Amino acid sequence: MTSLAAIGAVVLSCAQGTPLDGSWELTRIFRSGPSAGSRAVPIDSTVYIRLSLDSHTGGWFTGALYRRYVGQPERTRLSGGPLRGTGRWILGADFDHPVSMQAKTAAWLVGDTLRLGTPFVPDADSLEFRRVRGDAPYPPTVLEVVTRP
Repeated sequence: MTSLAAIGAVVLSCAQGTPLDGSWELTRIFRSGPSAGSRAVPIDSTVYIRLSLDSHTGGWFTGALYRRYVGQPERTRLSGGPLRGTGRWILGADFDHPVSMQAKTAAWLVGDTLRLGTPFVPDADSLEFRRVRGDAPYPPTVLEVVTRP
């Protein structure tokens, strides 16, 4: 009976997915610069990203990255999985702009915020995302936070 309960718990945890399931929207871009500050940047003047992620058995996931690079739309497939024992995940994508490249980055949750390292946005130090409905309208701006090196 105990082994059936353990199997049921594993099946239930797989069915519930990971905390990354759903749509995520870029809210802040962190960069280094000569003077600290923050400003709202129109999304057509920078890279804007929305992620949609679905988990699979074993903690692996697939999804899509919807991106506008200086106003040009791009949809890229995402894939990834857990970085064992770290509480973090690795995300991989194939981009077409500004040049064709494969990119991988670490992702981790801080409360209800998803953080990513680089290189999904050129020259960014890290990115911050919030959960949104998949059909939510895109905001007109994203917050750029500049920190001194």
